[in-house]
Formats: sequence, C-alpha cells, structure tokens
Amino acid sequence: MALEPWIRIGQPLEPVMEDYPRVFDAWEAGGIRGLVFGRLTFADEDGNFTIPALPAKPEAFRERGIEVEEDVLPADAAKEKLLHEMLDDAKSRGWTVMIFSPAGRTRAKSLPIEEDPYGATLMAATWDEVFSSFAQVDGGILDGWTESAYELRFHHGGAVFADMSAAERAKAVVRGNDVERLERGMHHLRDRFHSFTPAEVGYYGAHGVLSEMNLFDINEDAVHWLRWRREDGIKTGQAVRKELNKLARRPLLANGPRSAVFSGMTALDFLAWDEIVDFLLVKHYFWHRGFDGLYGTVFRWVKQVQDWNPSLSETDCFTVVKAWLGVDLPEVNTLPDMELGFPQAFFDQVVQEETRRAVAAVSDPGKILPWVDTGRMPHGGDPMTAGDLYRILVASEEAGLERFLFHNHEHLTSAEWSVISQMCGTKWNEDPEGYWPPNTPRPSTY
Repeated sequence: MALEPWIRIGQPLEPVMEDYPRVFDAWEAGGIRGLVFGRLTFADEDGNFTIPALPAKPEAFRERGIEVEEDVLPADAAKEKLLHEMLDDAKSRGWTVMIFSPAGRTRAKSLPIEEDPYGATLMAATWDEVFSSFAQVDGGILDGWTESAYELRFHHGGAVFADMSAAERAKAVVRGNDVERLERGMHHLRDRFHSFTPAEVGYYGAHGVLSEMNLFDINEDAVHWLRWRREDGIKTGQAVRKELNKLARRPLLANGPRSAVFSGMTALDFLAWDEIVDFLLVKHYFWHRGFDGLYGTVFRWVKQVQDWNPSLSETDCFTVVKAWLGVDLPEVNTLPDMELGFPQAFFDQVVQEETRRAVAAVSDPGKILPWVDTGRMPHGGDPMTAGDLYRILVASEEAGLERFLFHNHEHLTSAEWSVISQMCGTKWNEDPEGYWPPNTPRPSTY
C-alpha cells in the first residue's frame, strides 16, 4: 500500500480557497487524503493576517467562568462562506480535515493559575468556539506543545539552560514543584556544559549510560530537573485532553514535536503522549541551518560546546553531542562534512531509525504523521532536493510509516509534487494551464 499523503494550506488561505476545485482535483489525483489548514485568519487590505476566519462564541468562555472582552475585530463574511465551501468539498472527498493552531476569535482573560494551572479550561473554551464553527473539521494540531527548549544557545524562541521567568516560576509553584531545586539542577548541568576537559571526553565519551552520567556529572538535582521537564508536559497534556473530552463533539488532538532523536532533550515522551493525542506529527526535518532541521541543530550544538570549552577538539565536541543526544550522523566527522549534503547512508540509517522509534512508541502506526519538508521558507534552512524528499519518503515507508503531512503547499515545488504524486497517486501531468505548485514559476512566466 502506498504512503498516504496529507497537505497543509498555510497562510495565506485565499489562493487555494479561490481555486479549490482545480487544486483539490489535482491533489486527489496525486494521492492526497488529508487536509490541514490554518492559522484561522484572513489577509486584510495590507496583506496582514488580522481578520478572524470564524464568528465569536463568548458563551463558550463565560460558561467556564472566563471573562471576555468586547469583540471589536473585523470580519469577512464572503471569505468565511468560501472557506466553508472549500471544507465541504474536502469532506465530500473523504479527506480527514484538521486545523493548525486552532485559535479562536474571542478575546478572553486567563483564569488565575490557581484555578486553571495547566490552561486546560481556557483551551477547552477556545476549542469549543472553534469547532462549533467548523463542523467539517475532525480536529486540531498544536505545534511543539509543551516541548522544552532544545538549543544550547537562544535560537528560534528558547535555550535549554535559560533561567525561568517570574511567570514560569509562579506556574511551577502552583503545580507543586520545588523551584529552587529545579534551578539548582539546571544550573548544575549548565555549569557542566561549560567545563568539559579533553581527558573526560576521551575517557567517558559516548560509551553507555553509566559513563555518560559521569561525563555530564548527573546528580540528584539534575535528575530532578530532567524528570520535571518530562512530567510537567505530560500532566499538561492529560489535563487538556480531559477537558476536550467534555466537549459535545470530541475533536481529534494532535501535537507536532521534534523527531525522536531530540525527544529526550525536548522532554516530550512519545510513549506517554500516545495515550494523550490522536496523532503525533513528528518533524522529519533534516536540513542544515534555519531552524528545526536535524543537521542545523547538531551543527549549532557542536559549535556551542566548542565555544564554551575551547580546550576540546571538534571531534571531542561531536562526542559530547552524541553522548547527550544519541545522534550519530553517518559520514559526518567534521563540521565541513555537513556542508556536503546527505549521503544515502543518512536515509538508510538516520531517517529509518527516526521513523522506527516513532512508530514503535505508539499503539497504532497510523498515529505517526510526520511533517515532511525540505528546508527553504518558512524554516529558513538550506534547501534539500526533490531527490532527498524521495529518499526521506522511501526510507520512512520501509521503516513502517503509513502517512505523512507535507509542510506546506505554499512552498511546494513542481519537482516535489512530481515525487509525491508519482509515489502516492497518479503522476502530475505538468499542464501549464492546470494546477501548478506555487513555488515553481509557470512556464508562461519566463
């Protein structure tokens, strides 16, 4: 059975909405069986996404004791009508339809953290508003929900060893945590990452859990901090799932975490989350530079470890990163090696291993729905080729993957659509007057 592809319409929604019969016919022929759309805003006259794509339902908040503000946001009834027509068409094709980042229209004030420590009541109210408006939609996707930071230095929103803000401290206290001990554990590891010696790396290295615990000097406070990062996310997910289950229509719930090799660092345990979500959209993002790509993340870790520990060789730094993350990139021994693209061994080993680990963690392989992309925008990574996309999909399928989600249509190239359609449906015919992927110019334009 061929892989089942899904596709996301990001922002702007309008280009696909205005041409959806032709676009959907082409997608269906190419094998598409799932649609993700959103965020839920339309573009205004200046091209900014300021117009909510749904009406307000303030009673969803008030009945949960949440105070709301007066609705002064604009609306566009014509676009809302067209959006619903598009979604009706998608459902008539038997597609699963999901909303990315389901944010409502109503402006609401959060409950005191003592009353809603995990934000579950507020999220349930928001999803009540959203899914009351979209009867065609099966569920929603949260991106990187509850994930802890995974970069050693600040990059795209966070850093592993950053001190907790006042708000984060207050929330941790309400949730029953010893904040001082958490900070001691984090500071202990932060100090350790600044104080490796070549002898320690050479002796302890990446040689199993007992040696690696000595390399990182894992003490009781460090274990406490690491365990808290994992357990706090699980408790948040469980609290929200419990509240969503109370809705009149139970929506499917999906979360989009980094891939398995980073899951220990992000503290998002796939095994535990199998009991919380309906889909895990693990990120099959492998590009260099930008953000969220595997090569780029490893590259930044190696450079940062060396910056903090000038006495270490580059080889030592790779050893530290391997010992902490478990990542081992074939045919990569130096940072310059990472500029040369991806050898076939990368797909045969790393991509397959990332897929196998994810599939092994869940009760149904269909719950693993990886985001698949090849760099460029919106992630700013070095572009990967359509051949790389093909090898990602082949390796993933061989490792047990059943479906994937391409991110996103706005950045789809003709070469990529040719690969997807040939693998999963009927190969695209490249009719210059028909459907044309938006990130490749039509022949008539040059």
